[in-house]
Amino acid sequence: MLSVFLTPVLAGVSPPLSAKSALAELQKTLPEDPTRWALDILNSTAAAPAGVPKVMVLGDSWAAVVSVNGNESFFQRKLVEHGCHVHSVSLAIPGSTSSMWVKPLLLDALKAAVLAYQPDFVWMTLVGNDALHSMPDCAKTNKSAAQCGDELVGTAVPNIFQIVDAVHSVHPAARVTGFGYDTMFGGLGCSLLTHDIFPQCWSRSVPLGGGNRCFNEQFLRIQTGWDWIAGNRSFVDPVSILGATQVAAGDKKASTDPADRRIDMDRMGPAKYWPDYLACFHPGIVPEDSDDIGAMIVMEEFWKVYWSKQASVCPASV
Repeated sequence: MLSVFLTPVLAGVSPPLSAKSALAELQKTLPEDPTRWALDILNSTAAAPAGVPKVMVLGDSWAAVVSVNGNESFFQRKLVEHGCHVHSVSLAIPGSTSSMWVKPLLLDALKAAVLAYQPDFVWMTLVGNDALHSMPDCAKTNKSAAQCGDELVGTAVPNIFQIVDAVHSVHPAARVTGFGYDTMFGGLGCSLLTHDIFPQCWSRSVPLGGGNRCFNEQFLRIQTGWDWIAGNRSFVDPVSILGATQVAAGDKKASTDPADRRIDMDRMGPAKYWPDYLACFHPGIVPEDSDDIGAMIVMEEFWKVYWSKQASVCPASV
């Protein structure tokens, strides 16, 4: 089952580890030969039936959790649940950062995989690990949370541009999309991570009780980065799932209305959907046959805002 697959990937990353310790655990699974690793996955995956749209999933452990290869993929299960037709393959790498994906070794592997698979769609999640890696060190330089946030998006957005451009260069027909997660870190003990990533948010410079809002303002700039990329590349589609888990938990200050999408900035993601047993920044996966778990809640929102509008994938929805 999926939980068995994820156990070695996410083992040891539950709180109270620091952000960098959590990231180091994830990075133990990094492939030594990315091209061979990617092609091996493709070669071991059953071919897509004729006429069925193909989706390649890229990115970090967040994408790996919801889109592990096989019938246990929450992503694919949700689309099938809505009567959609899709063949998906996941090349997400737990622990990977945007800076890793633009290094020649991994970027060449990505191009080779795209050429081999010829996906109709590519979607990815990235930059969360960039924050785990660089924000604690940035805070030690006496920069404000906003200044460190500037550094995060200032490095990550150009990297994402390189990644989406690499996909487009070898397969221009593919539509590319990505989103900046949802608000997370609501599980028991998860505040240890938020305080480690942006400690400035709980300093004297921030009004008492304003720590969560300060953190969310910076961490959710990842979504703003994706919006910017989509606005500057015609082959990239904008997507946001912000607010999905808070709305599912009944938080009236959050909304997934396309005309008024927002999160409750003073709260983190509900503990029910962002458990500490998955390091606080992965959506919950048990019980696997339930729709009321983090993985299925966020994939439902993903279907609603994007896939339901793709006639080739979900004709009945359109």
